[in-house]
Amino acid sequence: MVSKQSHRPKSRLAVLCVALGLIAGAGCAMQDQFSIPRDNSSFNDLVQTRFQQSHPVAQAKHLAAITDGIEPIIDESNSTAANETSQQVRAQSPDNSSGGFGQSGSFGQASQIPASGNGQGVQRTAYQYPENSQQGVISPSFGLPSENIGSPNELNSLIQPYERGGNAAMPIGQNYADLDVFVGETQTGSINIGGAYNSDNGIVGQFVIDERNFDITAFPRSFRDFFDGTAFRGGGQAFRLELVPGQEVQRYLVSFSEPYMFGTNYSFSLSGYLFDRNYYDWDEQRVGGRVSIGRRLTPDLSFNVGLRMENVELSDPRTNTSPTLNENLGDSDLYLFNVGLIRDTRDHPFLATEGSYLSMMYTQGFGDFDYPRGDIEYRRYRLMYERPDGSGRHTVSFGTKLGFSGSSTPIYENYFAGGFSTLRGYEFRGAAPLENGVRVGGEFQWLNTVEYMFPVTADDMIKGVAFVDFGTVEDKIELNGDNFRVAPGVGLRVHMPALGGGAPLAFDFAFPVNSATGDEEKVFSFYISANR
Repeated sequence: MVSKQSHRPKSRLAVLCVALGLIAGAGCAMQDQFSIPRDNSSFNDLVQTRFQQSHPVAQAKHLAAITDGIEPIIDESNSTAANETSQQVRAQSPDNSSGGFGQSGSFGQASQIPASGNGQGVQRTAYQYPENSQQGVISPSFGLPSENIGSPNELNSLIQPYERGGNAAMPIGQNYADLDVFVGETQTGSINIGGAYNSDNGIVGQFVIDERNFDITAFPRSFRDFFDGTAFRGGGQAFRLELVPGQEVQRYLVSFSEPYMFGTNYSFSLSGYLFDRNYYDWDEQRVGGRVSIGRRLTPDLSFNVGLRMENVELSDPRTNTSPTLNENLGDSDLYLFNVGLIRDTRDHPFLATEGSYLSMMYTQGFGDFDYPRGDIEYRRYRLMYERPDGSGRHTVSFGTKLGFSGSSTPIYENYFAGGFSTLRGYEFRGAAPLENGVRVGGEFQWLNTVEYMFPVTADDMIKGVAFVDFGTVEDKIELNGDNFRVAPGVGLRVHMPALGGGAPLAFDFAFPVNSATGDEEKVFSFYISANR
């Protein structure tokens, strides 16, 4: 009989309450900073009102004149004599002083009018379309200038950035107009129902609600707000609810993120989760949450700091032969402070053909376990060949993971290898250190893969891969040649849009040529997912 430490339900409940309380209270704590006021009046009424105020005598001939480039357009509500050398045209500048079709001052300026919260808006823009210029010709059908044109202000010296609410002088004889541009927002939210099946986790279901234009402070004022899509929408925040039940693994997650915290370039994210996994040697359950703050330093480089708080319970050991496992049975409180730097230049998160990914993370654990940890991951993709139209890409990639952890690391935070996401050719966690028949993992890992991907079908729906996975996981920080694993193989990647976006179907055959004593080998591994 295996003795277990006494459970501490109050501790686990406290961690869960803290995580969920942070999410629930975020809206109240940051209501004034994270959102902008909404106008819940009818969108059509708003547009009509603004149009009547600014264009009381606008006629169809105004747009026809711009399209045909024939008749100069005059604001009839404030026209001047034909022989005057100039007239005043009202214009407004956007907050970021960026032109509607180009750089600052290139084709006039625009300022958005708040909509009713349904993701649409109006832009009032003053554009000038000279018939010709010394640098090039502008198409009267809202096209961009020809490539030989220099900077925006070289096009016409009279086109300058306008002051907010100010006027700009333009000579008579030029084609210009004050326009209303209606902009419709793309779909930002989705509800996905599906499932996945892979050789590591078995069968799982998936129910996901994902909203990328969330507003935690936009509480509904009536049921109509739910039906017209204005409830909890319009703030540019992200919200995700994920329910993943399964036989071997279960995961339930709710997360919230604000990309511009307090109107700055810093991001903020908060999440709470429940994770339950039946491993071969024990059952594991985690309840906790995470809070993090990040900043994008460049378009490709980002920095983040975070705190993860968990209550972890290990139960139902398969055997009592491992002292390490027996010491970790029962509940424990784990707190992890981490700081990381990520550089990502890949052209696709799942089927990258160019670019690289670098992640460096330092973690300090405290609570019931006190230990340091460092992780580095690097992946590089090089395009070898493609068709003239950009399809049919052949790519060579290399990836490596290097990790170090302190001697006081709990067994559930150790490194493990084996399976389609680490070392193919081995059972899930089947290439990790053993202690009296129990997979206890190790304090050091170095895992690598070299892969060549090429198209099999002309439409790129099916791609082939040839790869070699190699590396090791050690119980101590060292390299032991007797434990070094090498497994070459081949596989297929099938991208089927009908099954939903995301990672493609993956089928791999790997053949270990060098293994450690006690490793569990497995030739075939796969990943299948479908979402609608």
